[in-house]
Amino acid sequence: MKVRIFIVFIVTLVIIQLFYMLSFKTPKVLAIHGLGSNKDLLIKNMPFTDSNKIKWWENNGVKLISSSQTYYVSVWNFDGKYQKLTPKNSGWFPDHDIDYLLCFNDIKAEENCIDKENWMMDIIKAKDGYIYYRLDGNEYYRKPSGELIDGERFKTTIK
Repeated sequence: MKVRIFIVFIVTLVIIQLFYMLSFKTPKVLAIHGLGSNKDLLIKNMPFTDSNKIKWWENNGVKLISSSQTYYVSVWNFDGKYQKLTPKNSGWFPDHDIDYLLCFNDIKAEENCIDKENWMMDIIKAKDGYIYYRLDGNEYYRKPSGELIDGERFKTTIK
């Protein structure tokens, strides 16, 4: 009986430790690519939830953009390692597809690409003051008044 209680205690501590480590890592911007108001941010340790990603952007990320009028930013999960522009190894059959990579022209090395599967979110600030967030199937927008709305601002349905 005491062994069972001890095992449950240890497992609970491990779960709490993992949750703490995963939840409280601070995001780090490892690289910024792009010109003008179009940027690609390569980030390590991005928060998990949509609300925390948006909070991080509003508190930290927006400071990385020089244009406060309008911008288009893509945020990518990045481990610090770029890849060469080579076709994906698909096993038995040769593959010539390189569309799975996003490459940056401002890096002069051979390794200047990242996998497009690492996309996390897009942020767009329009001329009318609205800020749009697109995150893995979910969309939000912030009105100029500051109110955050879940869903698309403009939705057209055809009957």
